[in-house]
Amino acid sequence: MINSVRYLLLIAGFYGLLSINGFAQSPGQLVRPFVYSASSEWQKVTLRQPSSSVDVRRGAAPETTSSPDFRPAFTADFVTNRNYWKAGTIGDYRYQIGRGSYSIRKRNVRTQSIAISSVPLPQDINLNRSEIFTIKLDVLADSGKVPTGGLLFGVKDSLNYCAFTTNDKGEVAIKRVANGETFSDYMPGVFFRPGVAVDKNRNRLTVKRRGEYLHFYINEKEVRSSPYLFRMLPGNGIGLTSSGYWTGFQKLSVTVGL
Repeated sequence: MINSVRYLLLIAGFYGLLSINGFAQSPGQLVRPFVYSASSEWQKVTLRQPSSSVDVRRGAAPETTSSPDFRPAFTADFVTNRNYWKAGTIGDYRYQIGRGSYSIRKRNVRTQSIAISSVPLPQDINLNRSEIFTIKLDVLADSGKVPTGGLLFGVKDSLNYCAFTTNDKGEVAIKRVANGETFSDYMPGVFFRPGVAVDKNRNRLTVKRRGEYLHFYINEKEVRSSPYLFRMLPGNGIGLTSSGYWTGFQKLSVTVGL
């Protein structure tokens, strides 16, 4: 009788161990990447690579195979005006947003002023502190014409900013403005032939910081005056500018770490 009881106890213990092991997490299970997306037009994305698992049977210490990769990004699809771009008739220009495009139209053909619309970047993105960043913007014009206008970055206000623009002749200007004045020895803002093709109707403008230098591209090809030595930007805003009759803008993005 005693032997029978012992046998039953051994069987019960054996099945209990099987149940515990069934609920235990198997070694080597991977951690899924985590992505966080903000509800507004700017996004903050975090990607975490899987880390090695802990062998609980041998009591091994955890080991991390790679560190998290953090790349905040600002995007403007211009479907809505969540970021409060300039809108309506202001001065000699009319600003309009919607249907994936932001447009600036000249109301006074005799005006000598240029149109500027800018917004601040999120706190996660600081162009002066980021040794690597990429800014992209598509600039459009009426059929058969080269866009007249372009990209503003490092914007503090309407008198302090940097600009990368084209004109109706297919020329390019790279400009730094401080208190309304440009510098003759650094980004003077004089239009020149870029040494790469400038298309009619649409062009993609790109600015990249790579360490100590700023690189400028039109349709993925670097212009002949690029790169420029990086100097502290006046501010941390991003913007659009035009001096033509009509200029459209699409697919604006600012990414840190790319």
